Amino acid sequence: MDGTLPSPGMGAALGAGRLGLSVNPVAITGEPGAGKSVLYDALTQAIRTGDRDSRRSPDSEKHRTAFRSGSRRSQASVVVIPGQASEERERALAATMGGTASPHGIIHVVCWGHNRTWQRSGQRDIEEALRREHPDVDRESVRAWHLRKEADDFRDLCERIIEKRAAKRLRWMIVAVSKCDLYWDRIDQARDHYIPGETGNESEFCTQLRDLADETSIDIAVLPMSSRLIRHQFLPGLPTQLFQLDDEQLGVLRTYFSDSLQGFLAARDRGAPNGGH
Repeated sequence: MDGTLPSPGMGAALGAGRLGLSVNPVAITGEPGAGKSVLYDALTQAIRTGDRDSRRSPDSEKHRTAFRSGSRRSQASVVVIPGQASEERERALAATMGGTASPHGIIHVVCWGHNRTWQRSGQRDIEEALRREHPDVDRESVRAWHLRKEADDFRDLCERIIEKRAAKRLRWMIVAVSKCDLYWDRIDQARDHYIPGETGNESEFCTQLRDLADETSIDIAVLPMSSRLIRHQFLPGLPTQLFQLDDEQLGVLRTYFSDSLQGFLAARDRGAPNGGH
């Protein structure tokens, strides 16, 4: 994520470890409205560029599917964990991460604060919370609110893996920075928010990612992704954020992400470490 469309070899890697089988369990996690279900659809080629935005998915989604990239095809058993803070989400996380049935890989979906809030009551809650801090609510304040929740959610996931020793079979994690067509002109800022650097002024997300890399042997990659071109409204009444890429550029991003995912899924079959991620 350096402000240009991906080319072979791009992406950020942390840690070193063995990777999952090409036929293996994969969990897709992340906050509500980050784009988990639509990313899954894009990876399985269930949607095309230009399709409309998806609806929220309140339940755990279980699939046995094939991820495709060009002529390559890898089977996987996929669970999409609901993002809503609910008993269903907690049950899905506990069932997916615990015991001997834990995933080999996790795709954790983030969107740099561009979460879609579906319910009007949820939109009112966000606006009221922000107005208690400052009377003027704008797009940046809403984005910052979502980023705080996103960091809390990622901290919970990392604690499950590091402290609670969940997901014992976990071999790799991809942090999918989705909806980047909405902020491609600021992709360098998004990169610095998600990828730990040399400076001490890191985001909370970077701190958690660094800890995950230091405390485990899993392979970690941070990759840009856009599943479809959308218009985004942070809250009713605020200006709409327009996409900044076209269908061809979107296709490049999706192909690059799919190729990278294929590398993780197929690495063990080749009997060699991933190397490029």
